[in-house]
Amino acid sequence: MTNPFKIFKIKREERWLVVGAVLWFVTLNMLLIFSQWAAYTKGASGGFWSIFNSKFCMSGYDYWSWLTVSEMKIHYATNRHPLYLTILYPLYLLNHWLIGLFDTNFAVFFVATILVFSACYAVVFSYRIFRQLLDLPRRRSLVLVLLLFSFGHVMIPGMVPDHFIISMMLLTMTVYICGKRMQNGQYLQWWQSMLLLFFTSGVAASNGIKSMIAILFVNGKRMFQRRFMLLGVVFPLVVLLGIQQYQHYVFEVPQARLIEKIETTKAKKATAKMKRQAAERRNWMSSHDMQHAGESGVLQLMDVSTPRIPTIIENFWGESILLHRDYALEDVLYTRPVIVHYRTWWPYAILGTLFVCFVLGVWKGRKQRLMQMLLGWFAVDVMLHLVLGFAVNEVYIMASGWVLIIPIAIGYLLKSMSATLAAYAEGLLGLLALSMMTYHGWLIIGHLYG
Repeated sequence: MTNPFKIFKIKREERWLVVGAVLWFVTLNMLLIFSQWAAYTKGASGGFWSIFNSKFCMSGYDYWSWLTVSEMKIHYATNRHPLYLTILYPLYLLNHWLIGLFDTNFAVFFVATILVFSACYAVVFSYRIFRQLLDLPRRRSLVLVLLLFSFGHVMIPGMVPDHFIISMMLLTMTVYICGKRMQNGQYLQWWQSMLLLFFTSGVAASNGIKSMIAILFVNGKRMFQRRFMLLGVVFPLVVLLGIQQYQHYVFEVPQARLIEKIETTKAKKATAKMKRQAAERRNWMSSHDMQHAGESGVLQLMDVSTPRIPTIIENFWGESILLHRDYALEDVLYTRPVIVHYRTWWPYAILGTLFVCFVLGVWKGRKQRLMQMLLGWFAVDVMLHLVLGFAVNEVYIMASGWVLIIPIAIGYLLKSMSATLAAYAEGLLGLLALSMMTYHGWLIIGHLYG
């Protein structure tokens, strides 16, 4: 049986790439942690929510990972992230012990370690996709990796305490594994399907849909054989449901009761100023948050009010790739308008050029099963966010789950060019990537330390 962990072995060709990735993502994480060092590392006896809530603001990403590792508070939906608590719980136990010894909260460092690990392997798997699946030269593969990780909402997930970069690592790993199988004319074994579905769905439920699409592309009708379907598809999903239900009744239900009791007590003691601030906050959210399709279940997650065309231009394609200078890294539920426009024409020129290259690349790679699979993934994101409206008011924070298709499409476009033209395009892409990394780094530093 093939060793499932062999895929994490760093090859000689990848070593300097990994060194660079580690240095880059450690730097980004340290920028965030040092910006509020005293607050983030404070060994508070309770009160962690107040600390993180008042100090952390990065484009709508959540600090729930920090809160869970700090004091075992769960503020995210475990039915959408059923395995996430299982990952964080051992870190909470270790951190709880260390707080007692040193009166210092190590949660930010533990979560940063997960983020750096995930980001670096997302880099590695992306590089392997360009190098091995698209069969691009080494330098060209490196340029496309640099381009991918210069995108605004691929850089930021590598430094914020949320699940997105973990999802990106698992999705790039899935693309690489399934792409190699298709390339070699091989099928996935049931246990490989089981592991892929268990971990991708466990971190984010929507990833499970993408994994099943990938499995279908690799195995075809074999996916529906009884043994494969039961062990490779149904079994991991049932296990995840069991894990989620256990977490819900053991941790979430008692916590909800305690929070309700605390909020009732606070409401009775609230001053006039506190009541006025709470009212102002509710008014802002009611005018900037999405209008839900319904009040319960799936309907509560659907947005029927956010305008789609400006969202596609400024947020889905725009902000995902190139951050707006105005309201940079602010949260749409606090101070950022839903739609922000670029100040000048050049961001639109860059984004328009990338879009044209993307469309041409999709056309050039349309007969490749890898591209067809990624188009299936892309359709899931378009349906989920733009049609149904899930998180459409801050859709850019979902970018790390789909933007991989852009450099892959550009890779197919480069393969179709003459050697001279491809060399010029490669140089321009490298220059663009370095410029965007510099620009985004400047915005991040300005937001954290300005």
